[in-house]
Amino acid sequence: MNNRLNVVFGTIIFIFTTIFYLGCGNTNDNQNKKPKANPKSQLPIDIPRQEVFVLDQIFRYSVVENFNLWMPGPPSPTRQGLIMDTLWYIDQETGEQINALAIEPPIYSEDFRKMTVKLRPGVYWSDGVEFSAEDLVFTVNNLKSNLGMNWSTELDLFVEKANKLDKYTAVFELKIPNPRFHYYFEVRYNAIWMQPKHIWQNVEDPMTFRFNNPLVSLGAYEYADSDPSGYWELFKRREDWKRTTAGILTGKSGPPYIMSIFYGGSERKAMAMGRHELDLFMNVDYEAFQSVLRKTPKARSWYKSFPWAYPNELTCRYFGFNLGQETILENKEVRWALTLALDIVDLQTEYIGGVARVTALPQPATPKLMDLYHDPMESWLKSFQIEIEDGELYHPYDDTIPEQIAKWARKQGYTVPTDAKELRLMFGTGWWKHDPKVAERLLLKNGFARNSDGQWLKPDGKLWTVSMIVAPDEVDIYRLAIGAQDQWAEFGLKLELETLQRDPYSTREYMGEFESTSSWGNASAGDVTGDKWQAIFGLHSRFYTPVGKSTAGNGSSNILRIKSKQMDHIIDELDQLHPEDPRSIELGQSFMKLWLANMYSIVTISFKKFVTIDEHYWTGFPTSENPFTQPLYWFGGGRFTLQHLTPIDPETASE
Repeated sequence: MNNRLNVVFGTIIFIFTTIFYLGCGNTNDNQNKKPKANPKSQLPIDIPRQEVFVLDQIFRYSVVENFNLWMPGPPSPTRQGLIMDTLWYIDQETGEQINALAIEPPIYSEDFRKMTVKLRPGVYWSDGVEFSAEDLVFTVNNLKSNLGMNWSTELDLFVEKANKLDKYTAVFELKIPNPRFHYYFEVRYNAIWMQPKHIWQNVEDPMTFRFNNPLVSLGAYEYADSDPSGYWELFKRREDWKRTTAGILTGKSGPPYIMSIFYGGSERKAMAMGRHELDLFMNVDYEAFQSVLRKTPKARSWYKSFPWAYPNELTCRYFGFNLGQETILENKEVRWALTLALDIVDLQTEYIGGVARVTALPQPATPKLMDLYHDPMESWLKSFQIEIEDGELYHPYDDTIPEQIAKWARKQGYTVPTDAKELRLMFGTGWWKHDPKVAERLLLKNGFARNSDGQWLKPDGKLWTVSMIVAPDEVDIYRLAIGAQDQWAEFGLKLELETLQRDPYSTREYMGEFESTSSWGNASAGDVTGDKWQAIFGLHSRFYTPVGKSTAGNGSSNILRIKSKQMDHIIDELDQLHPEDPRSIELGQSFMKLWLANMYSIVTISFKKFVTIDEHYWTGFPTSENPFTQPLYWFGGGRFTLQHLTPIDPETASE
């Protein structure tokens, strides 16, 4: 297995490296406006290295110099936190609600048909215009008037009228009661970003406007430069950073410059960090991370030792199936057969390095969410049954998975706890049994057969192959897909992987142009509060989008094209409850039971990220010993994390 992975990653690395350096070369040769490269480093900018914080861009941007983040397409990671802003944020590590552009939490009427927002005075756009209620009201009305833009469908569904009471107060009158309406302005990953009215009111077509001439920032940074091939962007700290919410709330300036750069695969990131030309990366594969630890003395991730990686990002990895087209995968018993043919212990250890929490539920296995969902549902999982033959029931859940992973970890020489609860906090929950014999019985029951080579034939007698799309720059979904390919091959099923760059991968998911996908998020995403509404609201049939039409910008998160009246009923009930009502957790659990009974997707692991900083030039990043904020710098809330960075030598970076 390791040799095979090395060949795959070596090929990807060569391709990425070649394209990257060609991109940088073309930038310097063809763009007169680009600065000369710094002679003391390979970075394609002429800025003292000690003044620029260099972070992992995660993927190459195929859409460049387009900052209209209100449209599907333009990339959002990191740049959203540097130049955009909205009313509230939820810190994904601490759970703290942060009042940003709003100076206090939302104020609802008793019937939840009206929401009042009081804004923070003294926040300015980068062109010197103060942010006000006019911008907030304009943003909502502009999105409502242009269906197809992000959040437009939801705003049109809920908002009757948006009014400015005074310079710092806005009131929303809602068409129907919604105690969660403020969620649309409250950042987990992103939320409705504010538009400067004085710029956008003159835009003829908001859906094609690139918002780059001029780009007016509401964050602590402003756009400075970029690579026309999409490999890097540069942002400069605003001179008036103290008039932004990131500056006001942290009281810290952040680095003079922040550069995002895409080096390519995991080994290229490790090499760049070893040269001190990458200060922070989001994630790499296990082998590259170990290389960083060996070769970069001042580099570290969330934990100093095993399992190293940050474990509390609020979403999961899964294998999903397109249920919007006629396919053998429409049969839930076939999906269950595929599940039981997988070995989660092997996937988690040999392909992920043993450093992620397993979860059978479509819910991340963080300590808070395990208290609310995984632990209370453990008895249900143990008693849960599926039917193999008429009248013959089977218990598919295996609660010994954490101990099996711990046994593997001890053999590797890692120190792991012996207490069962501590093992769950380290390795996650139980999962589905690796039971190829039962998987075989389910397929035979549904008309499948094996040929003389042991390969599966569909009921029509044709060889059964499944195609799966995957984006290699999202390391874990790629590793898991390769693991599934290996394990299903042993079971007699050929899985064909189609590797795509991030943008075409996302487009294919939105359009439903896939048979299966190795993916993340959507229904498996969580909320630090425990409320499941935001993750599943877009699955309601009112937003159903047929194959061939994009789910982006129309309120749908249903890329798997699921249709379920039971799911609609759960969502409708959840709509009526305040998010703090205990029944909202009960409905969240009901949703998960429905999801698992139908095995709409095979959820595998909770997110882990080897978020790693090299403290050669910069320090101040959160760690497990100092978890003052989330390390998820690419989230919208990363704006506050990055402000805390300080130079190792204060003399080398100006304030």
